[in-house]
Amino acid sequence: MRKAKRGKHIPMKYILKEITPLGKHDLFIANYWPDNQMDFPLHFHKDYELNLTLNVRGKRILGNLSEEFTEHDLVLVNPDTLHCYKRSDESGDTRCEVVVVQFPCTLPEWGIFDTDQMHPIRDLLTQPAPGLKFSAETATALRDRLLRLPRTEGFEATLLFLEILNYLASVDRATIEPIGLQNTEHSFSHSRRINRIVQFVEQNYRHKIALEDIGRLVGMSPSSVSRFFKTRTRHNFWDYLSGFRIDRAAQMIIETEQTISEICYSCGFNNISNFNRVFRKRTGTTPSEYRQAFKASVVRQQ
Repeated sequence: MRKAKRGKHIPMKYILKEITPLGKHDLFIANYWPDNQMDFPLHFHKDYELNLTLNVRGKRILGNLSEEFTEHDLVLVNPDTLHCYKRSDESGDTRCEVVVVQFPCTLPEWGIFDTDQMHPIRDLLTQPAPGLKFSAETATALRDRLLRLPRTEGFEATLLFLEILNYLASVDRATIEPIGLQNTEHSFSHSRRINRIVQFVEQNYRHKIALEDIGRLVGMSPSSVSRFFKTRTRHNFWDYLSGFRIDRAAQMIIETEQTISEICYSCGFNNISNFNRVFRKRTGTTPSEYRQAFKASVVRQQ
């Protein structure tokens, strides 16, 4: 497990698919924001996320459901669920404290959770709902432990993380509300179509993508696909595709030694000048500068 390191903020205007900073050897990562502006757009990722939001009210979008949240909001977001938070104007200058704990989507499959002692946690994490909302009383009871988790390291952090999950798994199930999916076949159909589009992009972003291809996949005309995607996600499809490719390119720039040109073409761009222009627009820096800045930050941390 580890805490995600803070670095230079890179604006992600069109993010829909987030790549969480979990490494393959991480049990979890935990972050604390003393004054979160809640300006992160609608997005999803493959891992679990436990969100504690304190002091402000606002609107939470999770799956197909948009609803109000209060000053003590504790929600478990299941993998691959669209979500975002927006604070209300009435919150004014109130500081919004947020703790976000992310952990692997494969956690319930780990052998340790097949033991009698861990069954309640596995049952909690495999509930058939996009998310689970816990009571204000549960949020208050776990407040101090969740605030302490980002500052805790080593085996003590492991024990604290499991203690938090165990507490959530042991509360009265009547106080846990499944959320995120309106009880209509129409909404489920929309959610399923968006998931199929997103999965298609993830599997084919390296190649040329046409709206006709997606239309055949989800049973829509090309123009209908564009309108549908914009309506359901609030993102223009081509902006989303471009942003997804840039996010993948940024990851490759950090994690591989491939040349910028190689990364450009492997991420679906057909010329280097356009790639550089789009990359700068999205991140505020060129691909080469991005790599240099990352290497410099690694040296400073050593």
